[in-house]
Amino acid sequence: MKDPSLDLLVLTDLHYIHTAEDTCAIEKRRCELGPALIRAAFQESQKTGFQPDALILLGDLVNNGLAPGAAQDLAEIAQAARETGLPLLALPGNHDGDVATFVATFDSPAGLYEIGGVGLILLYDRVAAGDVTTRPEETLALPGQIARQRPELPLIALQHNPLHPYIEAEYPYMPTNVDRILESYCEASVLLSLSGHYHSGQPAHQVGPTTYCTLPATCEAPFPYAQVRIHGRTVEIEQRALDGRL
Repeated sequence: MKDPSLDLLVLTDLHYIHTAEDTCAIEKRRCELGPALIRAAFQESQKTGFQPDALILLGDLVNNGLAPGAAQDLAEIAQAARETGLPLLALPGNHDGDVATFVATFDSPAGLYEIGGVGLILLYDRVAAGDVTTRPEETLALPGQIARQRPELPLIALQHNPLHPYIEAEYPYMPTNVDRILESYCEASVLLSLSGHYHSGQPAHQVGPTTYCTLPATCEAPFPYAQVRIHGRTVEIEQRALDGRL
C-alpha cells in the first residue's frame, strides 16, 4: 500500500481590512495585504517547485469580523484562495466574527477532511468575552472518535489557538482546557497540530506522538508562511518569507 503523502501551503493571521469600517492601530500589521499575501505565497511555492495539495488558512483572516463591510473582506480572502485552484480549508479565529458567515463564505465547516490519505481535522473552539477560548466537550472527543474509526489514517489537527509550549502572558492566547486538548491528541496519536493566533509563532517540536507548530502571523514582516510535507508519519515544516516579493 502506498504511504500517505500530502503537501500543504499554510498561512495565518492576515487581519485583512479593505471594505470594512475598521482601522488597526498596530502599525506592523499590514492589514491591506491579505489577498496579495495568499497570491504571493502560492506563486512563490510554484516557482520553488513546491506543489501543494491544499491551502490551509488558520484564522484571523480579517481584523474585525463584526465591523460593517467585513463580510465583503472575508469574501475577497476566499476569492484569492480559490484562485489558486487548490482545495481550501479555513477556520475562524477570534477576529473573524460570526462563525456561520465564515463557514458559508469558505465552505469548510468543522470536522474531518481526507486528502492524500491524510485526515485533516478542522477544530472550532468557543471564544468568549476577552478572547477567552475553550474547546467544547464534543470537539475534545472528535480526534479520538476519528482515530478509533480510522486507525490507519494519519491525523493533522488544525485550530486557531496555540497549544504547546505554554505561553505565560496576561492575554489568554491558549484555550482554558489546553491540558485536556493535549491529552486528547496523545490518545488519538495525532501526527501534527498546526495553530496560529500567537503572532510570534512557536517552532515545531514533538510531544509524544504529536508535532506541535504555531505559525507566525503572515500579515507582519517578513510575511511568513509555511510549506508542510507529510509522507507516511514523517513531518517536514519549512517556514518561508515573502519580504521583498510583494
